Amino acid sequence: MTTDPRGGRGARAAEIISRTRFVDHFLAPVRSVRGICEVCAEPQAGGGLWCATCTAHSRQAASLGTHAADRVVFAAYSVAGRQSDWDMHRYKAASPGPANPSWMRAAGLAAYFGLMHRACLDTGLSGPVDAFAVVPSLSGRPSPHPLEALVSYLLPGVPAVPLSASTLERGDRDQRRVFRPDYFTVSHGSVVRDCHVVLFDDTWVTGSHFQSASAALRQAGALHVTGLVLARRLRLDWGANDAFITEQLARPYDVTVCPVGEHVAQEG
Repeated sequence: MTTDPRGGRGARAAEIISRTRFVDHFLAPVRSVRGICEVCAEPQAGGGLWCATCTAHSRQAASLGTHAADRVVFAAYSVAGRQSDWDMHRYKAASPGPANPSWMRAAGLAAYFGLMHRACLDTGLSGPVDAFAVVPSLSGRPSPHPLEALVSYLLPGVPAVPLSASTLERGDRDQRRVFRPDYFTVSHGSVVRDCHVVLFDDTWVTGSHFQSASAALRQAGALHVTGLVLARRLRLDWGANDAFITEQLARPYDVTVCPVGEHVAQEG
C-alpha cells in the first residue's frame, strides 16, 4: 500500500534529518526517467534497459549457473570530485562519530533510509527480508569494516550472514574489480538457503565487486538478493552523466522520496 511517508514517526525523522547538512552534498536517486540502466541507475547515451557492464555481469553469472542481484536500491548519487564523493572515502578514514563529519553524513544517509524506508525493502516479488550481508573489503582492510557500523541504522534486528573475502589470490586493484564470485565465501550456506538477503555496500562504481558478492550468496542458496547501496558514484566526464546531473538531479535532496520506488508506511 502506498502512503504518505511524512506521517507519524517518519515525519519527525524527516524533520530532524533534513536539518543536517548531509542533504547539501548528495543527489536524490532517480529511477523514473528513461535512459538510465535499470540495474545500476547510470544514464546511457544509447538508451536500452541495461548498460553493457550490467549485461555482462548477468551473462557471467548465468555462465556459472547462478544470478546477480534481483534488484539494487541506491540511497543517493555521489559525484566524483565533489563533497559527496569525498565523504564516501573519508567516512572510513577516521573513527566513527561527530569528530568525523564525513562519517556523520554517511550515517545520515543510512539513518534516514532505516527510519523512513526500511519496510519498503519487504515489498515486491522477493518478499520480506530474512537476513543481511555486508560486502567485505578485498583490499585487506582489517575487520570490522566501518561500513558494518552503519547496518544498525538500516536494518535493526535483522540477522547477519557470515560473508567474507576468500583466501583466493586476488592480485592488484584492477584484478579485484572483475566478476569473481569465488573472491567471497559464505561460511554457513544453511544460513542463507531459500532466504531474501539484503546485501549492503557503501559505493557503487562498476558493480563488479558487489555483483560478485551477490552471486556468491546465490551460489550458497539465497533465493533473492536485494542490493542496498548508499551512493551510486557518477563521473562528470563519462558518457551522458554531465547532462543527466544538470537536467535530472538539480532538485534538493528530499529524504521522503523513496529510493525503493514503492513506499510503505513505517510503524510507530
